[in-house]
Amino acid sequence: MAGARVQCVVVLYQCGPGESETIRSLIACLNQSSDLAQQLAVLIYDNSPVEHPFVPADFPFTSIEYHHDAHNGGLTSAYNHALALADSGRIDWLLLLDQDTLVEIGLFSSLLQEIESTPPQRVCALVPRLVYGSTMISPLTVGSFQNRPIAQNFSGIPASRLTALNSAACLRTEAVKRIGGFPKEYWLDYLDHIVFHRLQAGGDQVFVLDISIQHGLSLMNLETEMSQPRYENFLAAEWAFIKETGWGGGSLVHRIRLLKRSIVHLLTQNSRSYALLTLKSSIRQPISHGNGDHERFPLNTL
Repeated sequence: MAGARVQCVVVLYQCGPGESETIRSLIACLNQSSDLAQQLAVLIYDNSPVEHPFVPADFPFTSIEYHHDAHNGGLTSAYNHALALADSGRIDWLLLLDQDTLVEIGLFSSLLQEIESTPPQRVCALVPRLVYGSTMISPLTVGSFQNRPIAQNFSGIPASRLTALNSAACLRTEAVKRIGGFPKEYWLDYLDHIVFHRLQAGGDQVFVLDISIQHGLSLMNLETEMSQPRYENFLAAEWAFIKETGWGGGSLVHRIRLLKRSIVHLLTQNSRSYALLTLKSSIRQPISHGNGDHERFPLNTL
C-alpha cells in the first residue's frame, strides 16, 4: 500500500475480528485521527481452528488483510507473514499487537512522530512503556542476573541493553530480516525476549517512546490466566532462552531460580500443581509441546 508507514499485525485465537479489543481500539483511534488509516496497513492473522467471517468493508482501514491459519503456527507464523507483507510493500516498520491490547491514539502519535523524525539506522525497535497496574513490566534493562524496570518516565535510547514484550512493539523491518525473521523454535513463549536479544547482539538499539499503556500479564495470575500445558511450554522456552543466551548466570543459577519460584508458587499463590511443574523443571529441562495444539494454547502473549 502506497503511503503506509507501519505494517500492523493482530494475532487472534478463538476470537473474531469484530470481537477483538485491539481491533475495536484501533478503529476508535481512526475515528480520532482522519489520516491515521492512510499510514497503517493491517494484517489480521487468525489462529483459530475455525475461520471467522470477515468482510473488509466492515472495517475502516485503507489496507486490511485477513489470514486464517487452522494449523495454528503460533506467533512466529503470524509475525513472519506480516514481515513478508512489510518487506514486499516496502514498509519500514512492523507493529506487533495482541488480540486484547487496548491501543490509544497517544501510542500512534508518539510512534509516528518518532518514525517521521527518521531514527538512526541502529535503532531496531520503538517500544512504549507497558504497565500492569502501577508496575512497569516492559521494557526492562537487561542485567547479568536480573532484569530491572526502566524509570517510569524514561524515554529515548538507554545506555544499556533492553528487553521488551511483543505487545505494541514496533520493529524495523530490515533489522528483523537481518536476524532471519522470527525464530520458529520460540513459536509462542519467550519469542519477544529472544528477538530483542538477537537484534541487540549485533549492536542495534531500542528506543523507548514517551507513552505508557496498560497491559495484562499471564504470569501474574497463573491458574486463571495460564493453563498448565501452556506453563509447561513457557518453562521449556525459558530453558531454551537460558541455554542460548547464558542470561541470569546460566543453567546452574537458573535451576536455583526455579527452586525458589516453586516455593513462591506453593506458599504465596497456594498453587501446588504449578509449584510441582516448576520443581520438575529445575531438575530436568522440559520439552516444548510445539505448536498446533489449538485447545491447550490460546495465543495470548506474555
